[in-house]
Amino acid sequence: MTRQVNQPWIIAGAACLTFGFIRGLHTSFGVFFVALLDTFHWSRGVTAGLQTANLVTDALVSPFVGRLTDRLGPRRVVVAGSVVLAAGLLLCSRVGTAWELYLYFGVVGSLGFATAGVIPHVVVVSEWFPTRRGLVLGIVYGAVGMSTLVLSPLSQWLISLWGWPRVFQALAAVILILIIPLVLGTYRPSPASSREPSGTATGAAGAGEWSTSLALRSLQFWSLFISRMLGSIGTMLIVTHQVAHVVDIGYSHIWAAGIFGVMAFVSAGGRVAFGYLADALTKTAAYTLNIACAAVGVLALTLATDTSQPWLLYVYVGGFGIAFGSRAVILSAITVDIFAGRGFGTIFGFSVMSVGVGGGLGAWMGGALHDLTGDYYVSFTVANSLLLVSVLAVWVTGLDWMRRFDQRLWPRPAKD
Repeated sequence: MTRQVNQPWIIAGAACLTFGFIRGLHTSFGVFFVALLDTFHWSRGVTAGLQTANLVTDALVSPFVGRLTDRLGPRRVVVAGSVVLAAGLLLCSRVGTAWELYLYFGVVGSLGFATAGVIPHVVVVSEWFPTRRGLVLGIVYGAVGMSTLVLSPLSQWLISLWGWPRVFQALAAVILILIIPLVLGTYRPSPASSREPSGTATGAAGAGEWSTSLALRSLQFWSLFISRMLGSIGTMLIVTHQVAHVVDIGYSHIWAAGIFGVMAFVSAGGRVAFGYLADALTKTAAYTLNIACAAVGVLALTLATDTSQPWLLYVYVGGFGIAFGSRAVILSAITVDIFAGRGFGTIFGFSVMSVGVGGGLGAWMGGALHDLTGDYYVSFTVANSLLLVSVLAVWVTGLDWMRRFDQRLWPRPAKD
């Protein structure tokens, strides 16, 4: 009986360790990239290309990962993704040319990150916590920030001792020896789960239940898709160019790196806090508050044009930092509330394609607008505007008329 009571929290703890390590490793890859640049003296253009390859791969495979999660369950999918990721890291330890890095990390590694990442973890957590999804998703997402705080400096220290090939190999060993057994030993389907491994997710749905084909025809799906995409454009534009802006206005690289390192810690707390608020208030209200915090932070960053007012950067780190990452927590919880069922994994996979599309567009847009105008004022203003518009899309999703309109898509029960 005790084990049954604790089982959801055992799975949540394992998800924190697994998802935190995998996504934290992804976020910390910049440390390895610097080491590779020092070794091979590649151009900085490789950075943008590698990020694009990563985002494109993630967007393309997300529906496939969701479909696999519906058919096989989160445990098998996370294990398979972990094996692929470990293989990608081992291949990265043998990199000698830029195209090998694109293939091994941009494709193989990205496939592993996507397969073992957000989609199966949102599914498994949502199944076990139907009434506290926001809070627990916030805790699991928050583990990424804490993991990044540990993995980035630890990886840098180990690279200085062993060299980057050995560290890639060591991280692959951690996945194979620790992460995969942890997942195999803890992840279980919830007794209340409506997901069946029969592969019916894209077929006909019963009355009141969403299939993938019905969801892709619904207004609620596309309003959430637009909200997530607009938020991703704004967020990625800021994250990609924040350090360059701060350096441009006169701060040192070390100072910039230090203050933005603090943002990872603030972000971890924000994900838990907004997850709690999503349950305590409404998810729409929590998302509105989240974007308000982000908008204040981005405005402060936009107004910082020299080193005479460092408090503006503190406001930025506090406002944008506490909102960063928790937007995904709230939108994931909203998506589960609407589309939970046997086909949710596939539906969610299509939904998170918006992150890859929006993120890639945002990173490019920030640089393009900077080249046209000579600074980041227009870029950051556009980013803030898109974040604010994303709130409207979330509010529209919650309107009764949209819900009633979409329910007309459901098949009617047969009459006797």
